[in-house]
Amino acid sequence: MGYSLLDLLALMQGHFAEGLTVEGVASPEAALVLSLLPDDPALPLAQLAPSSHPVAALVAATHGLDPAWTEVLGSLAPVLPWRFTYAPRADAPGLENRMAWAEIVGPAAPLRNDRVGFGLTFIDRDTYYLPHRHPAVELYNVVTGRALWTLDGVTAPRPPGSFILHPSSAVHAMRTLGDPMLAIYSWSGDIVSPTIYA
Repeated sequence: MGYSLLDLLALMQGHFAEGLTVEGVASPEAALVLSLLPDDPALPLAQLAPSSHPVAALVAATHGLDPAWTEVLGSLAPVLPWRFTYAPRADAPGLENRMAWAEIVGPAAPLRNDRVGFGLTFIDRDTYYLPHRHPAVELYNVVTGRALWTLDGVTAPRPPGSFILHPSSAVHAMRTLGDPMLAIYSWSGDIVSPTIYA
């Protein structure tokens, strides 16, 4: 069966809505993001094209996903707008081939929205996403894979189902271990200014 981008968006929204029941700072941010996402199924979509990024094939083959995710991503991962926008660094060789994000809703996404960013981040196994920051408030929801997450110098493991909030301009980093990680991310606030290494 073929799936549409709206099927993926509905799956992501359902998963992300679990953040509404999480105590602490994740719940208000999850509520804000969900209120800003499009709810009109007739909303016109930008045309999707096959992705040339290496993670497109890795995502579709990720183990440990719920069957609903496996089916939808098996159909759509090869045509999602995967990208990596950092300049190469000598201390992170090949990082551009081991991680990427696909913005589903946002200023440059297939579902155009200037108030919120909403997409997927994939980081391959044994990969370090170096410390970075951005003006946007970011909320992650881990779908599969375990990683070590660092926020303002404090590192903790985050299993699937976790919600991790990165306040505006907070320095954060992620390190995957033996498994790749797939997570939903959202951006609110200043969603136009780029991410930079810290």
